[in-house]
Parts: sequence; structure tokens; C-alpha cells
Amino acid sequence: MERNVIIGLPAYNEGSVLPILLLKLESLRSKLDDPMHILVINDGSTDDTLAILREYGACCVDLKSITHPTNRGLGEAMNTMFRYVVNHYDKEDLLITLDADNTHSPAIIPDLVKKLIHEQLDMVIASRFTAGGKELGLAMHRKLFSRGAKLFFKLFFPIDNVNDYSCGFRCYRVGFLSKAMSSYDGPFITSAGFECMAEIMARFSKMGVKAGEYPLILEYHLKESKSKMKIWKTIIGYFMLLKKVKFDKKWNKEHAV
Repeated sequence: MERNVIIGLPAYNEGSVLPILLLKLESLRSKLDDPMHILVINDGSTDDTLAILREYGACCVDLKSITHPTNRGLGEAMNTMFRYVVNHYDKEDLLITLDADNTHSPAIIPDLVKKLIHEQLDMVIASRFTAGGKELGLAMHRKLFSRGAKLFFKLFFPIDNVNDYSCGFRCYRVGFLSKAMSSYDGPFITSAGFECMAEIMARFSKMGVKAGEYPLILEYHLKESKSKMKIWKTIIGYFMLLKKVKFDKKWNKEHAV
């Protein structure tokens, strides 16, 4: 059965590394059994990201870019991506999301796809916290933060076989993503910042998602721009998810699948 593999990139001021990542992605085409498409959500970049996308889009028919006129935050970029994918692709197609800052190696994408298909999962997460996963070049306070987040979400939003709730490198089955979005009245993602990745998992936890993990080597030493994540703001956002999802009686009663 042929399916489409959509590579989704939320991007904000990643012009310095985006060409490198796009070249890495192009090298994957021969390693995938299915057609590959690239979808970039340019979230109001003020550098040369838009010019680069126009240049690549002119010669690559399988690259689609959507630009927000102003920066709306990662959460709204992901909402735009999810809406486009569920409206333009079939339920058996797959969406791969990864960071556009070159810290996620696209080389493992074929393995994420194979794992999801062979194990009949709804999603697969490229995880730092499964056997074989690791973080390179990450400061100690960031490591402590990510491990604290892991414990927090395992306590309040447990999902079997999932340890990494905040990594954005994931493979989704479009059918499950469509089902999740249609079961919620309003924007699926309500968080503006980096906590949106955990919000997605929190909502999935209420739906009995079938998930798995594949080891990720996070190559943070390859990141050229300064991190856009504000740790304390993200921590506050995590606790807000308790109100938004865990203790949201309307969601729990009416929208859980």
C-alpha cells in the first residue's frame, strides 16, 4: 500500500541552517518506499527564511510553504501544519515533524515510519529517554529540565511506552491526528510556546493513543542560533496543562475518545 510521507517543519528565523536540513531531507527520498512531501510553516521569520523557501520551492514541486505574516509562536505554527495535513492528505498518510534548527537528524525518519507501520501504532516519538537515545551538547540545566518534564507528564498524563513528552521529532498517522482534532471543540493546541508539544501528548493521553519510541541522538551542538525556549515560561505552561487538559471536565466528559 502506497502512502504519502509528509515532513513538517515549523520554522522561525532558521535561514542559516534551513538549506542544510533541506538537503539532508532530499537525500532521504531514495530510502523511503513512499512519496515524500515537505511542508514548512514559516512563522513570521524576519531573516532570509522566506527567500530560501521561495528559492527551493521554485525547483522542488514537493515542497509547500505556508507563511504567517507575524510570529505567532510554535503552538500556532503546529495548528496551521496539522490543519493543512488533515485537510489535504488521507488517513493512512504519515506526518513527520521535526525541528528546523538542524538538531534532529532526518536519517532516522525511515525507521520511525517502519516502526509505526509494523507495530500498527498511532504515533512514534524520536526519544532521548529510550535505550540508545542521548543528548549531545545540551547544558546541564536543560538536561535537568527535560528529565523533570518527563517525570511530571508520566505522573499526570501517562501513556504506555512513552517517556519523551517534549521532543517535537515525531511520526503521526494522519487518521489519528484527524480524529483527535475533530474530537475537540476549538483549536487543538492552545499553548503558544514550546509547551505545545507536551499539550499534544496530554490530549492524546485522554484518547488511548497507541504510541512507541525510537532512540534519538539530539545533536544540540549543531544548533547555530540561540535557543528560543524560555524555561520558566515553559514550566508555567506545563502546569497550565493541568487545568487545560487534566482537570477540564468538559474535555474529559464530552470529547475523550
